[in-house]
Formats: sequence, structure tokens, C-alpha cells
Amino acid sequence: MLLMGIGWIVGGQTVYAEDNSMSLIEYDVKLLENGTGIITEHRKMNMTEGTELYIEMNNLQGSEVTDFSVQGFSYNPDWNLNDSREEKAGEYGVLESDEGVELVWGIGEYGEREYELTYTITNMVRQLEDGQALNWNFNTYGEIAPEAMSLTINGPFAFNQENVDIWGFGYEGVVELENGRLTSAAQAQLEPDGRLVILMQFSGSPFNTTVQDDQTLQEQLAESQDGATYNGDGKLSGWLLSLILGIVIGIPSLLGIVFWRIEVRKKEAGKMRSGYALKKRNKGQTYGDIPYTDGDIFDVSYLLQQIQHGTFEDYFFAYLLKWSKEERIKIHTKETDGWLDKEDTVIELLQRQNYSFNKFDNEAMTFEEKVWSILEEVADLSGKVSEKDMKKWSKKHAKELSELATSMKDESKDILEAKGYIRQEATTYLGMKLPFISATREGERLFDRVAQFENHLNDLELDESLSYKQTLPWEEFIIWATLYGKGSDVVESLEKFYPEQWNDWVVQYPYFYGGYHGLYGFSHSMSSGMESGGYNAATGAGGSTSIGGGGGAIGGGGGGAR
Repeated sequence: MLLMGIGWIVGGQTVYAEDNSMSLIEYDVKLLENGTGIITEHRKMNMTEGTELYIEMNNLQGSEVTDFSVQGFSYNPDWNLNDSREEKAGEYGVLESDEGVELVWGIGEYGEREYELTYTITNMVRQLEDGQALNWNFNTYGEIAPEAMSLTINGPFAFNQENVDIWGFGYEGVVELENGRLTSAAQAQLEPDGRLVILMQFSGSPFNTTVQDDQTLQEQLAESQDGATYNGDGKLSGWLLSLILGIVIGIPSLLGIVFWRIEVRKKEAGKMRSGYALKKRNKGQTYGDIPYTDGDIFDVSYLLQQIQHGTFEDYFFAYLLKWSKEERIKIHTKETDGWLDKEDTVIELLQRQNYSFNKFDNEAMTFEEKVWSILEEVADLSGKVSEKDMKKWSKKHAKELSELATSMKDESKDILEAKGYIRQEATTYLGMKLPFISATREGERLFDRVAQFENHLNDLELDESLSYKQTLPWEEFIIWATLYGKGSDVVESLEKFYPEQWNDWVVQYPYFYGGYHGLYGFSHSMSSGMESGGYNAATGAGGSTSIGGGGGAIGGGGGGAR
């Protein structure tokens, strides 16, 4: 909850934070396949008072801390708080407390010191109703706020925008994906006792984690973003925040009960199933036809996002395929300058609608028209757009593109509501009005088909030879598979197991099959440009962190010297 993990403010203990200082703290986190994290901290400190340093490990919510060690120090199983600084020098230990454990080690000589400590935390990654997430407050410094901070998280697989969304809360800085890992750095001194929260939300279930939280990814994100300020406004000083939260230390448990009852009340009133619940309901059932025929493919993006598909990048690629099929665009390739033999894909617009991307908020324009306006905006006078131009333009307009991506959810919801698939409803609890979305009977059927089509794709993936006949034309099937992030898998299987058929299609339908790989590369040039331009953090693709927010994170007990 928003207030958890801060109430460790202790009475009766002397914390020597006024004179002790930390110029740098570096976190290196290695996530294992089971969701456990091995954390290494490197600290540069100037120590002037106290006998020991400590980290409060509480608010663990089912996680455990093991294998603590300090490089070059010896373990003391009988740690005594009353020992002198000289007696504690070169030693470390673990103290049990009612709320968790304390990791402690001797300060040693006063002056400039460096410490490297390692510890393991189980279940850092949790299973949610519709995905998995790491939502962790890395504040282990407490009162001794670092002047500089860097953090790196590696995993058992490479992190990218296709498999993880990322945010940072509680500090001024940046968080991004770089070379398959998450990296973050503070751009200002951290606040004493403030939050240092990293939220990573994973599509699917890539980790073999054993702990489940009764929450959806969207609910978790909403809780984290409550109070978030991305541009440095609304900043509370650390001491004031700590004072306020210390006063209300008894509230988190009560809030937890209230939020749980609110969710129960919504479900009892007919709240639409979460993506996780929908997948569970449709397990083993398949649907091999087009899931939705009542309008454009965009209409169901809200439903696709509930099951972790239908991203902005997926839709951009799917529309390129659709326009190629409709012969609205044509693919060319040209040699790029340089000593490497590389080709650049160029899209030629065979139709011009004179749409302006700068006016994409015009309610009269459909989402497809807004995406088409991107190509018109970038195209030269001959109607051609190269990969290089697309990447350059996307980098420059990353903010506007991320806003368009963010608008997808509400725009799709409005369409589904207008067509009678979902309804905006409300119930009450403790005098509060609680709005929620429910699905009509037709909406339930549509949502089932959307989930069952994914099962159909998964079955085809298991049967790599695609041995049973499709009920869809392959062009339509590939477009819909693209919305689930599986279009390339289907194409690779077709090329591998039916090369003659594929080659015939390339000749018969050159715009679609002949240009598929070029369109794939072109779509990624836009994604790459957006990433280079700092794709807005509110969309989960990195960028600036939020000074506020970070509620619901685990950990964050702080620490200090005494």
C-alpha cells in the first residue's frame, strides 16, 4: 500500500546521519529463474560517528533475506549492539527483529570508506492475476541519503520492450532498458528515508515464482502512479514525508483491508474479468476464426491489452501489413551508404489522404487514420518514407507517439462501450462510489474469442509443421497473429515447412508476402526511434522517473548508522 515500508522510524535509537555521508551507492541485481534476486551493493561513504551500519529488512511480504556477507569481513553469529567500534571492525552479522531482520556490519576506521555487501532476497518477482511483476523499494540507506545512485537489474533472459514494462518512482532520475538489462541513475541527491522504487511488469509468466499477489498489473500500476510527478512538481521533503507517514503507521493494514473489500465488492457487482482470470476460464479452448468482425482491428485493443498483447508497436506493424494487403503502400529496398552491404526499406504511399499527425487528437479521425498520418507526415514529396527517416522522426516525436500509445486504452473502451460490449457501472462501499467496467453477454463472448484465439496460436506454435488447415486466409491470420506478437513466428514456420507455397505467394502477392520482412524491419525503426527519444515512462518503456508515487512496493526498510 501507499504507506507501507516507511513506518520503521524508530524512537529510542540514535541515528548519526547528520555528519555521516554517502557519495555513491550502486546496486547490481541478478534475477534468477525462480524470481529470487541476488543483490550486490557498493557504497562510498565518509564516516564520522557511530560503531556500525545497518539495513532494516522489513515489509518483505513473504520474501526472505539470506546469504548476507560483506566483502573482506568475517561473520559474527553473536552480534552485540553494545560492542565497541573496534570490536565490530571487520565483522558483520544478522539481527532478528519483530518485523524482519537487520543486516549489520562494523564501520571500522572513520573517514573515507568503501563497503561491498551481498545478500539474496527470495520472491522479488511475484505472480499477479494477469502477469508477473517486480515492485521493489531499494532504499537500504535510510537517513544517510546518497549523493549519487546507479542501479542495474539483469535477468535469466534479455529484457526488452516486448517482454517488460518499466517505471521508477520516488526519486529524480532516469530508468531505461539497455543491452538486455534495466539501468537507472539518479539525477539529484536522494531524499533521506524516501522511496527508491523500481517497477517491472512482465508479459506472460517468464519466471517460475511461487508467490502470488491478488492484484492485476493495471491495479498495481495505478497504485504505484498515485501521487507520481514526472516533471519535479509537488515534491515533499523527505523529513516531512517521513513524519506524516510515521504518524499514520497504523493505517496500512486498515487500508489493505479496505482495498481488498473494494475489489470484492466490484467483483460481486459484475466487474469484468481480469486477463489472468479470462485465460484461466478459457484454458484448453481454441477459436480458429477471426475473433472480431464488427469493425476495425483496433476496436479490441483494450481487450488484447488485458491479456498483455496489442501494444502500439504491434498495431503499427499490423496496419503496415493491412495497408500492404490493400495495396495502399509499396515496399522498396535501397543500398545504404557505408562499407557494409546493408539494405534500407523504403515505403511508398500509393494513396495520400492529407492527414496531419499534429492534429491526431481530432475526434473525427479513427486510430487507423492517426497511424496513417504518421507516414504522411514523414513522407517526402514523392510519397516515400525510409527506415532512417522513420527512426529520426520517431525520436524527435517520441513524446507525441507515446501520448498516442497511451490513448489507445480509453479510445478502444469508448468504441466497445458504444457497440454494446462493455458498460461503465458503479457500486458503493462505505459511502464511496466505486466505478468499474462490466462486460455484456456479447462482450463476454468476444473476450472469450480473443483469449481462445491466443490458445489457437499457441497450439500452432507447438505443431511447427502447421499440419492442419487454417480456416482464415493466411494474410488475415498473419495480421491477427501480429496483434498477439506472433506474426513473425507464423511466417518463419511457413517459410520453413512450405517454401514452395511461400514462394508462390511472394509472386502472386508481392506487396504483402514479398514485402513482409521489409515491413517488419520498418516497424522496428519506429520503435527504435521512440526508445532513443525517451519513450514516456508513463507508458512503461522507460524514460524519466517519478519523484512521487511508488505505493505498494515491497522492501524499503531503510537503514543508517548508530
